[in-house]
Amino acid sequence: MKDIQVFAEYKILPEKREEYLHKIKDVAAAMKMIGVDDFTLQEGVDQPGLFVEMFHVPSMEAYRKIKRKRCEDTAALGAFWQSINDCIAGGTDKLHMWAFASIDITGSEE
Repeated sequence: MKDIQVFAEYKILPEKREEYLHKIKDVAAAMKMIGVDDFTLQEGVDQPGLFVEMFHVPSMEAYRKIKRKRCEDTAALGAFWQSINDCIAGGTDKLHMWAFASIDITGSEE
């Protein structure tokens, strides 16, 4: 399978915005250290506080591991990987993550 594009989406509580912006820098740095590529963060223009992370991972296995650590690993509540989750409106349950792979629509065989 080719490079996997990941999107993570969530709404940040207005009163936690500055705390979140500080914490997400550390999360982004840690993601780079484990092989995540092209980490970017965007905020909704028409929905302030709605954030989307976009990044590439080399495999579905890597995606599943990150998703588990960030979204499902309740035994590690308060752990580094979930450090931004207390800034999210609705907490961990409202951090949504999806993986996508490119589809060749040109019909060419590479």
